[in-house]
Amino acid sequence: INFNIKMNTVTTEEERKIFHFLKSQGCCLRCCFRFIGYRTSECYCKPSEFAARLSYTDIKDDASMEETTCIACLGVLQDKAQKNVVTKIAEKVKEKDYDCITFTCALTVPVSVKLREHILYAYMSKEMDIHKSILSTFKTKLQNVKDIWKSFIIPQLEQATGKHAHLLTPSPFLIEVLLMYADDEMIFKELTSTCRINEHKGGNNKRQKKRKCNDNKFSRKNVDTLLIEMTDEQFMRHFTISQIIPKTFVYVDDVLCSHSSIFIGGRYNKLSRKLSQTPWLVNGEKKVETSVQDLLCNPIAEMVKAESIKFLSSGREDVDVRNIYGGRPFAIELLNPRMTNITNELLMCLTSSINQSTKQVQITSNLKVLSRFDLKKLKEGENVKTKFYRALCVCRDVSGGLPSLEHLNELENVKIIQRTPLRVLHRRPLSPRTRIIYKMRARWAKSHELKELLSTAVESTDTFFVLDVETQAGTYVKEFVHGDFGRTKPSLCDFLNNEVDIVALDVTGINLKWP
Repeated sequence: INFNIKMNTVTTEEERKIFHFLKSQGCCLRCCFRFIGYRTSECYCKPSEFAARLSYTDIKDDASMEETTCIACLGVLQDKAQKNVVTKIAEKVKEKDYDCITFTCALTVPVSVKLREHILYAYMSKEMDIHKSILSTFKTKLQNVKDIWKSFIIPQLEQATGKHAHLLTPSPFLIEVLLMYADDEMIFKELTSTCRINEHKGGNNKRQKKRKCNDNKFSRKNVDTLLIEMTDEQFMRHFTISQIIPKTFVYVDDVLCSHSSIFIGGRYNKLSRKLSQTPWLVNGEKKVETSVQDLLCNPIAEMVKAESIKFLSSGREDVDVRNIYGGRPFAIELLNPRMTNITNELLMCLTSSINQSTKQVQITSNLKVLSRFDLKKLKEGENVKTKFYRALCVCRDVSGGLPSLEHLNELENVKIIQRTPLRVLHRRPLSPRTRIIYKMRARWAKSHELKELLSTAVESTDTFFVLDVETQAGTYVKEFVHGDFGRTKPSLCDFLNNEVDIVALDVTGINLKWP
């Protein structure tokens, strides 16, 4: 009978010897097969039947082996230890209620599994009459305990959860299974104690002499370091097989479910001059009741049952600045969402619901599910896009008459240098930036505009004018108007030869193709 087994240069007799040696030391059948490099799925799905066909064991004898914890895998690959694993995973997935129809499974095994494999190889070399080159071949053929576990557990998970496993490409839905062993640190503590004794005696290993206190902590990294530093002889000097015989099986410490982020984006208008873009916190308390982020993100995060969110936008407006007309591009990263089957109809309902719930913020475009590549475009747009503003300005000094605005309309591609504004100096580095004012259009304000933009009545309306300006992204428009005590050069004050201040500012356009 052909069992589809690849034999390489190792003989069947040598495999048989190693199989029986491992079995005699307390290895389960699956570990016996993985140590000698078997790849066929049958030997791991039905190990007893497969071993009997090869005349390696008797099926009647194998039943008793399952009652004893495997010295190599600590029960990770034994049916007795895994009886409840599938049930626990399925219960957790059902409890978390993720709608993704696929999954990827990740397994964390006890750290000492690798140490146990190393010790078994050391004794295999000592007690068996096998040439070192043959033993080296077996080491390279050792099958990973995680891969074997997945080969017979994942089909059961598919049946229990109703989801399909992604094996070649990762699924956005990840199930992480953490298996623990109660006495996992035992071997490591013995080895680190040995290393400290050697250091005290002045051993020759320079790396041991330089080992820091942190190196004595139980971790996979430090275990790997020990495996490099210690020889087989050192392992056998301090450990016998009987010392590493496990007393209990591994247990499921935790099952963690998570879904990769999804992104939703669009454009919004901010219609309030008393609304911050993101939550404004001072000493942990909100300075204002709500924010653009809260009004937009909370309903969306609630809809997809996201664990948390990140709000991203193409630039930001000050609290007292409106964003009107086309809207500001934005995106929301929804972390660990449970509902991921998002349709256009659902997004339309969300848009309508958000717009009806508040007058401070309005979504002006169709919401869209985005990719990470789209986010890159949003970030890059901050440096290359042009922006449009409308500012209500006032001339403070009209003792010599009102200035002429006509020549402002003729200015194009004006290069200005702005030092960090005083109002943001506490949170931005002190450095000058060069920006370009592409176009300006100025006209005296109309009475209905003043009624709309001014919060209080004024006696004289003749000194107010409206400035429409197209600028390079990153321009401080307020400072361009009033000069910021000479920190922006040239400013509107310089062009009009007058003291000019800004009364109200609106963002009227952001030249970025989005979403």
